[in-house]
Amino acid sequence: MKFAVFAVLAASANAFAPAAFVARPSTGLNANLAETLKTMQGPHICYGSDGPTMDPPHDENEIKGYDNCDKFLAEVEKAGIDLSSGEYTVFAPVNSAMEKFASGGMSAEEVKYHIAEGKHTSGSISGDITTLTGKALIYERKFRKTFMDEAIIGQVDNFGGGSAYPVDVAADNGVIHTISVTLDPAYTKQNAEAGLGGVA
Repeated sequence: MKFAVFAVLAASANAFAPAAFVARPSTGLNANLAETLKTMQGPHICYGSDGPTMDPPHDENEIKGYDNCDKFLAEVEKAGIDLSSGEYTVFAPVNSAMEKFASGGMSAEEVKYHIAEGKHTSGSISGDITTLTGKALIYERKFRKTFMDEAIIGQVDNFGGGSAYPVDVAADNGVIHTISVTLDPAYTKQNAEAGLGGVA
């Protein structure tokens, strides 16, 4: 009797056991970096303190839109940089950063300074990263944040009641990190001896 019960239990357990493991084919996202930049949403923008005084009124934390990266993408296209092949990491300034820091547009050199070969996820950044210009973005870890030059990677809040800046946005040929500033190829790290004014 015990053997019969064991046989029935073993047979029913096998019914739930998976068949032999079969490797799944790799699935693509069907979007390269340029296509992903075109369609992704940046951090959301809230109405803020003006919301309740508007007609009709809006809550301060109600989303009115997204700070996307299409202005940076336009500069990439203007510079003739192909983000459809090769593997890259793009440090993409949001539209408000482009309006504030690059309202007159960007040179090809400035655009290339936002792009690095290879895939560098936010968790894997632990040192300087060489850009397409040949000059490296300077890595620094301070205030519990990761900086590349003056840009915070993974900025938690856009200081206007909005959301975090997206990082590790995957594309078939790389990854995108949105940033709140534009990067300057002329950037040099300030040290304690030089001071903020650059006086030794």
